[in-house]
Amino acid sequence: MPGLAEPNCGGPPTPDSMLWVGGWWRDGGATASPTLSVGTSPPVSARLPPLPPTMSSIELDESRTTPTNEKLSHPEYDRQIKVLVQLLHETSAGKLAKGVAGGGDLLDILDPAINTLPYLYTLLAHLGGTHDEKQSGNGLLKVFHPGGQLWEKMLEFVERFDPVQVRYAGHEWRRLLEKVARVGDLSNQVIRNKAFTLRTANPKQPLIAIPPIRTAILRLDPSAACFTSNHLLLAKLCLQAKAFQAALPLLDHDVFHMPSSPDKVSYLPLPCADHETSSTFITTSSGLSDKLAYRDYLMYFLYGGMIYLGLKDWMRALLFLEIVIMAPTGNVASMIQVEAYKKWVLVGLLVKGMPMAMPKTTNSYAARTFRAIAKPYDTLADAFKEGNGEKMYAELQAAQQTWHKDCNTGLVFQVLNAFRRFLILKLEKTYAALPISLVAQQTSPQPSNIAETESYLTSLIASGQLNATLVPSTNTAETSILRFAATLHDGPLARSELQNFRDLQTQTEKFTYLTRHIKDTERRLELSKEYLDWARKNQKSKDTGAGTANSGTTGNDGYGVDEEMLADM
Repeated sequence: MPGLAEPNCGGPPTPDSMLWVGGWWRDGGATASPTLSVGTSPPVSARLPPLPPTMSSIELDESRTTPTNEKLSHPEYDRQIKVLVQLLHETSAGKLAKGVAGGGDLLDILDPAINTLPYLYTLLAHLGGTHDEKQSGNGLLKVFHPGGQLWEKMLEFVERFDPVQVRYAGHEWRRLLEKVARVGDLSNQVIRNKAFTLRTANPKQPLIAIPPIRTAILRLDPSAACFTSNHLLLAKLCLQAKAFQAALPLLDHDVFHMPSSPDKVSYLPLPCADHETSSTFITTSSGLSDKLAYRDYLMYFLYGGMIYLGLKDWMRALLFLEIVIMAPTGNVASMIQVEAYKKWVLVGLLVKGMPMAMPKTTNSYAARTFRAIAKPYDTLADAFKEGNGEKMYAELQAAQQTWHKDCNTGLVFQVLNAFRRFLILKLEKTYAALPISLVAQQTSPQPSNIAETESYLTSLIASGQLNATLVPSTNTAETSILRFAATLHDGPLARSELQNFRDLQTQTEKFTYLTRHIKDTERRLELSKEYLDWARKNQKSKDTGAGTANSGTTGNDGYGVDEEMLADM
């Protein structure tokens, strides 16, 4: 069969000029080794199409087998897969989408787990090209809609693609995710897949796009520790769809790094090498992330904070919002930070029961701007701290339009509900036990309604928000007495030694994980060109100061320390 290598029962393919590269047979020339492979060797029954640039037609034989290939070194893998990417990039979308001789589609032949790059380029060719062609929404939906054949092919790809191969086609991989997100904004279809079943309610519902995009992000980088434009894309989709739970597999991973800049780092491993952190293969030139701006970083954590608010995970929401207001800034405050500050004040009341001090690392000018623009929020927080219910309610009523305009009405009512709870918690500082009637007088908006107060206390205890018990009263005039737990080891919230030990283990693991990323950041900083330039200049300054005493010494060029430092690494 012309152009397709015939294997020899376990031996190398013939003719010798044919080379297996990333799932494709390629004419490697007289000097090419027939046993080299890129990535995982294809299965024995794999059907192997040739590269489109070198073949005018593709003939397939189901009975053909694939020889066992030796594992490549990282440099050779890198070299061969770059050749494959170049060939695929030079191949027109029309040739990739045309199919094979005798009928059939390449997407039905290729295995996305093995032929990841050819599969990706072919899929994009069907969706309107592998480059930056503009495409109307209706045009995209005609060929790429939930439940359609190409949508199913996309789902298979994101569940099975080889993450290492994708590192070499970052722009194309990201373009596929952007097309999926666009379909989510345009479609109101029903999709059913073995991994999930989702329904959308309106033409702007992005819910259908969330699972495949989330799967693709976490398959490329399971740690999700390097911030990318894909993080922001998924967070935005989940917020729009109010699919808060769907965002947690990504949001629950802490972000430690930004994409590395190859021109600012003295050394980066090859994309196919083993990487300690994802930031060394997710770079500014990899295409795996779009160009990031300061605003993108702020928006991601603001969106994440709002998602956690929707889930009533106040502690995590507080962390995300605090990251936004603490972000480095000059003598100016972003309105994104102002919006985060408004929510941060309210969430601080829900978590701490009092106004929180401004984080020390917050820019002082920005802090003054926050307070000037968000004055109604700070006033409400002061009334909360005083514990005066009438003043608290008056401040809430006075700024109703502000809460509504800022879309914080629901959060303000959460604060109002928490106000009563924290009044009860303050009683613990004064009383060991007290009758329900006294609790009602000091905390309830209806002091005479003892039954309502008892019901409210019962709900707080049952939900774990109050470490106390209700005991029958010996006084016939009282129904029950609220008795606070004497210590953390008493009451309904008492924890066993085993529980405390497990919590300690969890915190230790988190601390170890954090320390590892900090050390990696410090190491990469020491390898950055800016640091090395600074170290050289610093050493030269020291040598100049000692020049008089060492004027007869030769061979001191100021680089000795850097050479020793690099040798130690």
